[in-house]
Amino acid sequence: MGGFREELKSAILERHCANHPMTDKWARGELSRNALMGWGVEHWHWVSNVHDAAFYRCAYAPRDVQMAILGNWNEETAPERPHLSIVLKFAAANGADVDEVKRGRGLPTTEAWVSWQVQTAKDKGWVAGVASLVGTESQSPMLYGKVLPALRDSYKFEEDAIEHFWLHADADVEHGDRGFEVLERHCTTEALKQEALYYVRESARRRWFYFDGIFLHYEMGYKLQ
Repeated sequence: MGGFREELKSAILERHCANHPMTDKWARGELSRNALMGWGVEHWHWVSNVHDAAFYRCAYAPRDVQMAILGNWNEETAPERPHLSIVLKFAAANGADVDEVKRGRGLPTTEAWVSWQVQTAKDKGWVAGVASLVGTESQSPMLYGKVLPALRDSYKFEEDAIEHFWLHADADVEHGDRGFEVLERHCTTEALKQEALYYVRESARRRWFYFDGIFLHYEMGYKLQ
């Protein structure tokens, strides 16, 4: 059991966004406010468009898997702390016009990431769908833990503005663990294990590409829209 979880984590580490050049620059306090805004804008577009994937994952999954997925969903959409509004709060703190963000659309790299996750959950079965979620969601503690010191000490944000980061640095430990536990429990054959490994690896790779888009467009000035 533990060995398979370590294989999954190692596959994600091959393209973990905590090691992306944009994250390195961010952690040094050198990433521009425009790129910080861009991160918030694109994250909002991703989260607001990827929700269908959760229900495709649930459609044919065993009940314990459905409960794990819906548990994450309920936490993300809780009316007392809706996570989409928290992301917009960070974007606005860096100069985004919230109404304009809501009227707009994400970069092509953001749309490509959304499309891949939704289509994987819809067409490739629940193991692939859960693995595609784990490859993304389990990254948050390491990723956000790396940039939080800079957000506080270099950029001098108030805690309310960076709520998304400290909230998910903790919450996604539990979310990621749920996903790992599901894959450990149900991937009982070598074929299922290899399927899960492929999709967590591909998910991390696709999220890295999404980070490429933010870095190129908002930081380096290479217009993708």
